[in-house]
Amino acid sequence: MNDQDMAQDHYLFLQKSFDEFNQATERLQNSFASLELRFQEINRELELRNEELKRTIAEKEEVKNYLRNILESLTTGVVVTDGAGWITTLNKCAETFFNVSQKQVTGKHISVLFGDLAVLDRNALSYADHFADTGKKVNLKDRVVEIFASPMKTEQGEIIGEVFILRDVTRVEKLEEMAKRTEKLMAMGEMAANIAHEIRNPLGSIELFASLLMKDMKDKAHQERLSHIITSVKNMDNKISNLLLFTTQKHPMMRKVNLHRIVKEVLRFSDPIIKQEDISLSVKYSSIEPCVRGDAEMLKQVFLNILLNAIQAMTDGGRLGIETVVSPLRLEDGMRSVEVKISDTGVGITRDDLKKIFDPFFSTRERGSGLGLAIVHNIVHAHGGSIDVDSREKEGTILSITLPLFQETREPEVTNYLSILGDRHA
Repeated sequence: MNDQDMAQDHYLFLQKSFDEFNQATERLQNSFASLELRFQEINRELELRNEELKRTIAEKEEVKNYLRNILESLTTGVVVTDGAGWITTLNKCAETFFNVSQKQVTGKHISVLFGDLAVLDRNALSYADHFADTGKKVNLKDRVVEIFASPMKTEQGEIIGEVFILRDVTRVEKLEEMAKRTEKLMAMGEMAANIAHEIRNPLGSIELFASLLMKDMKDKAHQERLSHIITSVKNMDNKISNLLLFTTQKHPMMRKVNLHRIVKEVLRFSDPIIKQEDISLSVKYSSIEPCVRGDAEMLKQVFLNILLNAIQAMTDGGRLGIETVVSPLRLEDGMRSVEVKISDTGVGITRDDLKKIFDPFFSTRERGSGLGLAIVHNIVHAHGGSIDVDSREKEGTILSITLPLFQETREPEVTNYLSILGDRHA
């Protein structure tokens, strides 16, 4: 084979290789183009999936925030623990009850909240068992809180934690206590009225015969004894008269009255006594003029009785405080209220006596009839209000009276009540 033929073969071989290279390059370009299209499709799918995931996350976050807002807006406390009793959730109401923040207790055992509140039942294995079903009432500072507990379960029924519900029942407890006290007063009033009528007749006879004997008696020693009998009978008759007036029902003259004016009138009347006893007076009125629907004279009797009791409790002088507060929130029945706080720095009331101060005939003073605060209670109750006392021995007493504010459209029926005439002091 000559050189020309060999050159021709090389040329053909190179041309063939070049054609194969071009074909391979074209196939590679086509594959790359297909791969690029597939990559773009995958990118679009990923973008769609990312958008969908973002929407899902946003929806879940919205639901989470919505549920969290509901939880934080509840007026009942909620505490959630995991299966081992470690706290995972605490809403704002529970924070207020326990005076802690969620950050302070999250991750800690439930005993940090309930450890000092209750002694576990013998059969209770945990606080959840202790508070389950029936609930328990515990004291949290100035609140009475009822606590319930229930297990937190999955859809399959697996217990993964505990939920504690805390409900503030302070007002309910006070209303129940007030209702029991009112029933007790009514029963004692009926009984006392019957006894008073039975005693008064023979007392009149004793006084009459003692007076007749005194006229004929010449011996001074016997006259003094008869005089003592007559005086004792009159004192007894006076107490019975007060008792009968206490148990007499009467219709109060209900009308719109300004509570500040009533308090100011009582203070003007009491001013000489306050100055004489070396007592400093502090008065703080609400910026809102509170008007209530009531009997002005009877309300004056209420505040006068309380002021005199406070003054008598401060034998060596002290501080007397009066404050009126109009509630910014409405009560359960839709009405706003005004609270009058009367405080003193007197001797205070013992824990045992505090439970009995509204009972008829109970008095801590030697010559007290024990009807004053019982009458005050009846008047306040007749006006649709409530009365509460907080006292500590040797520190003083705070007595709070809450009355519903007057409403132009509200015309409640006139309430019967036990007359306040008679002895003003407990």
